Order: sequence, then C-alpha cells, then structure tokens
Amino acid sequence: MAVAKFNSEAMEQCRTTVSSQAGQFGAIGDGFSNQYGNPDIFGKLGSSGSLASAVTALDQAGAQEFDAAEKVLRKVEGTIDVIQTNVDDVEETNKNSFRVV
Repeated sequence: MAVAKFNSEAMEQCRTTVSSQAGQFGAIGDGFSNQYGNPDIFGKLGSSGSLASAVTALDQAGAQEFDAAEKVLRKVEGTIDVIQTNVDDVEETNKNSFRVV
C-alpha cells in the first residue's frame, strides 16, 4: 500500500500565493468600477455617444471579469485551507492512534 506524502509547506505557499493573486485581481477590478465614458470628452463627434457607450461596456465587462477571477481564486484558497486542515486532522489522529493507552 502506497503511503501518501503531503508537503504542508508547499500547500501553505500555494494558499498564500493564491490569496495574494486574488487580492490583486480584486484591486484591478475595483479600478474599473464606475468609470463611465462621457460623450462630451470626444468633442462634437457624431458618434461620440456610441464610443462612450462602448467605453462604458468595456469598463463594466472588465470589472465583472476581474471580480469573477477574484471569487474563483478565493474559492481555491478556501479549498486549499480545507485540505490543509483535513490533512492535519488525519495526521494528528494517526499520531494519537500509536499512543499506548
């Protein structure tokens, strides 16, 4: 029977990295929110309204995508944390099972 080996340090480093990346994606997404294009910035161009609408749509899409990325990474972080906790609990149980009563 093969023995499973877990590198707790590597799992913690992975969790920390994912957490950091999630925060960075969230910060980028926050920079997008509520940055709506104003048609007046394009002067008297006939299609300035359409261009401003496109800028607004791009802004909203960017904010949504970065928010989604942050949420996925937060879930990954939580899952790694659960795995670490379960591995630690199993290891503790196994260690205690060898103690003489």
